[in-house]
Amino acid sequence: MSLTGNLEDLPLLDIIQIVSFSKKTGYLSIRMEGGEGGIVFSEGLVVSAFTAGSPPVDPRLADLPAEKRKQLIRSRIVFALEQLARLREGGFSFELTEEPPRVLGSRDLALETMTGGINPQDLLLDLAAGMDEGQAESAAAVEASFAAPEEGVVGDDVPIVPSAAMSEAQGGAPAPSTPPEVPPPPERVPEPTADDEPGGPAAAYPAPVAPSPVEAPPAPEAPPPPAAPPTREAPPTAEAEESAPALLLVDDESDVRQILARHFAAAGYQIEEAGDPETAAKVAGRLRSEGVVFVLVTDLGMPASGGASFHGGFEVVKRLWKMNLRPPVLMMTESLSQSLRLRARQMGIQAFVFKPTLSKLNPRQFEADLSAFADKLAADVLPKLAEVASLRPAPKQKKEPSPARVEPGAGPLAADGAQPFEFLRRRLKELGAPGDANQIAALIMKVAREFFERSILFVVKNGQVRGLGGFGLAPREETLNLMARQIAIPLGEPSVFADAASSRRAFMGSPPGDRWCGHLLGRIGRFQSSEIAILPLQAHRETIALLFGDNPESGRGVTGLEALEVFVHQAGIALENVFLQRKLQSLKAGDETG
Repeated sequence: MSLTGNLEDLPLLDIIQIVSFSKKTGYLSIRMEGGEGGIVFSEGLVVSAFTAGSPPVDPRLADLPAEKRKQLIRSRIVFALEQLARLREGGFSFELTEEPPRVLGSRDLALETMTGGINPQDLLLDLAAGMDEGQAESAAAVEASFAAPEEGVVGDDVPIVPSAAMSEAQGGAPAPSTPPEVPPPPERVPEPTADDEPGGPAAAYPAPVAPSPVEAPPAPEAPPPPAAPPTREAPPTAEAEESAPALLLVDDESDVRQILARHFAAAGYQIEEAGDPETAAKVAGRLRSEGVVFVLVTDLGMPASGGASFHGGFEVVKRLWKMNLRPPVLMMTESLSQSLRLRARQMGIQAFVFKPTLSKLNPRQFEADLSAFADKLAADVLPKLAEVASLRPAPKQKKEPSPARVEPGAGPLAADGAQPFEFLRRRLKELGAPGDANQIAALIMKVAREFFERSILFVVKNGQVRGLGGFGLAPREETLNLMARQIAIPLGEPSVFADAASSRRAFMGSPPGDRWCGHLLGRIGRFQSSEIAILPLQAHRETIALLFGDNPESGRGVTGLEALEVFVHQAGIALENVFLQRKLQSLKAGDETG
């Protein structure tokens, strides 16, 4: 039996399964970046495995008791298989042998060969589950990257700075020489109207009738993230507990509160929870009596008291106003209509973030979405509001432009074929630097502006593609970055988006005549656009996002995208690597503690 091929065509998990079922003895050589890896089989059992980066075995391993030595070799095999199973590129060849080889190439396997071996079937399910988990986390990270809208979405007249009213209401001294924020009194705030309902303006753009309802899409773009995300598992120290800012977390869904609270607490915040506006007011009153300053984190879309509306988040803010409490407010929502933006400005709300569209029918994806969302808030948004609450003036920093904004002079690189690969070399270097999955989606949009005049990033989830954010022309002075969130396309109907997602191949050319492509261009405006491009972002061999781009200002075609295709492909691999490294660190930590 001889088996040779490319990992792009035949995944390594399938190869392992073939060799295991046929109970063959031999070795699998794997050509990978950085060198060669290998898996040795004995009658279908794995007795040794290594990657190009596997360190040599410590000679002292031979002196350990047999059981301890077996345990350590097994850990090395599992560790290597975790990395090898996720390879998407490279070649392989399997050779039959009479006995398991003890030397492969220049590598002596004598000290890393396990007596008896491991039945790979016992590992395949775990490896496949791990890849499914990595795919869910990758999709969640892409969506979380767009959790916070660009600066000024609520209004440039609502700065995130301490105000005198806020300082006095929370027991502090008046804020130093910063522009005062004076929200109108509660009675001037308009009550909710039909226009306030999320997605209200979308009625002007009728969508084709789909066989099943299309949920409201999630959230647009986030500003560039800081250097490192918070560690999920690490609990705050006692010293951090004493100085940690308090968060009043209000959401009517207990499972959502539980996950968010866990991650916020791990980031060092003291959490107080409430499930409705009335309870939130009671908790806020207790915090005031205890002299605790806090940040209010509240969901917008929950029932108000008496069922008057489904904008209970606004009621929470109004109740605190009546108590003369004006903490910094972070409001979570699944959409943001023009009327809601106006009302938020009137109420002086400091920040909006867009909750991911939750899929409770898929518990793994549900938790991954909320976990990535919570980590993003803890890293990017809450520190600013916590500074306000603590009356510490935030240092003025030069802000990098958000990747989803249109910058003057930014033009498609595709117009100039002389430099794309030098550009690609620089961008791939950036891609290897972050180590933070949230930064990868932001880099994709940053690179997209070099090729397109307009672009939207869609996440692929739950049988739909849903807009997250974008940049470029939009009709009637709307913001494409927010408008993108109102667009959802089902994958169950024929369309160029469904084809790109399922085939994992890019589309470039004149817009096809399918109704969902027409629906998209009808929503965002065709302008002078003559051609479109749709590039799939893959993680763990599945499409998790689609990058749409066109040139509506100049009407140019979408040729010369080879460098962009390479970058998007490598971005998927970078996402995989982020979560693989987390998994490997977890395995290594388990071995050290065991």
